[in-house]
Amino acid sequence: MSKKIMLGVTGSIAAYKSADIARELVRTGNEVFVVMTKNATKFISPLTLETLTGNKVYVDMFEDEDHTRVTHIKIATEFDLFLIAPATFNIIGKIASGVADDLLSSVIAAADPKKVIYAPAMNVNMFENPIYEQNAKKLESLGSTFVSPDEGMLACGVYAKGRLRNISDIIHCVESHFFEKPLAGKKVLITAGATREFLDPIRFISNTSSGIMGASLAKACKNFGADVTLVLANSDLNLNGICVVRTTTVEDMYNAVLNVYDDMDIVFCAAAVSDYKPEKYSNSKIKKNDLSMSVGFVKNTDILYELGKRKKNQTLIGFAAESEDLKNNALKKLNKKNLDFIIANDLSNFASKCGKVCVINQNGFEEIKELPKEQLAIEIVKKTVL
Repeated sequence: MSKKIMLGVTGSIAAYKSADIARELVRTGNEVFVVMTKNATKFISPLTLETLTGNKVYVDMFEDEDHTRVTHIKIATEFDLFLIAPATFNIIGKIASGVADDLLSSVIAAADPKKVIYAPAMNVNMFENPIYEQNAKKLESLGSTFVSPDEGMLACGVYAKGRLRNISDIIHCVESHFFEKPLAGKKVLITAGATREFLDPIRFISNTSSGIMGASLAKACKNFGADVTLVLANSDLNLNGICVVRTTTVEDMYNAVLNVYDDMDIVFCAAAVSDYKPEKYSNSKIKKNDLSMSVGFVKNTDILYELGKRKKNQTLIGFAAESEDLKNNALKKLNKKNLDFIIANDLSNFASKCGKVCVINQNGFEEIKELPKEQLAIEIVKKTVL
């Protein structure tokens, strides 16, 4: 169903990207209106955005005012969603402080905070300023959503965090806003990432898992209304509005999971955990010499197996990465580990932004074709717990 979306554009160099955002919002079937600050017009013309949206662009509180109606109140009450992209340090500070001194800030001041999404773009020093952090947290506590910026080359020539998030992520956040909330009131635990087992202080055994699949599941479950905890191993992925517990080894992850497991309704174990760890650990760096070196290994704790033994009322979903006989090997793990579902995936999914999987339970299996992992995660959640 078409949604009525207001796109707010502020005075950031990233304002030129608002044209692509507007185009994509229109392409996906939405009716889009644009409100710009006067500074934003220094970076992109209102005419460009009027042409892309097919609607009048509003800039000035008085020149654009329809005097038969109060324009900023009309916009604030008649729209389904307000997307501020790019959102500057200034506009975020004004809204958090209750300042409404132009058309855009007046619209947002009159809007429901739960209907507002901010996509910040600013210099890294501004982004890391404690004042910005306080303002963002204040708005998030009122129900607004933030699409955290990316790292990249900023306008000042520094490679750092502060660049406007890629457009596909912003559009996904908009789409997610309109999800129904069938998991409201449910607590979901997800493990993700690649654990590490150390030989010495700098050398370790690990794998190529990026954690993207687990992080995507966390986003999907949050979008469906769940209270989500993500236990994440060795990944710098950032997720807005999700409790992230960062871990390193299998033991770290196991302890973090057991700490909250009994309170959970649904558990997805998507982490790529190390089945073995070195038998001995050296407190100092192992020196190279002319002799060959051999390393003994011992079995690690099988987190999923232990959770299966402790399962009470939880729905427990595991992942199985297989290089051969995918379905049969996954079904054996399902039974051995007392799982409700197992998601079988090929090794090609590792470190990839896309993937295809087979969802297996005692009643059979269902394949999901290759999709970007954020979309794949939505399909997995739908086929397992909705």
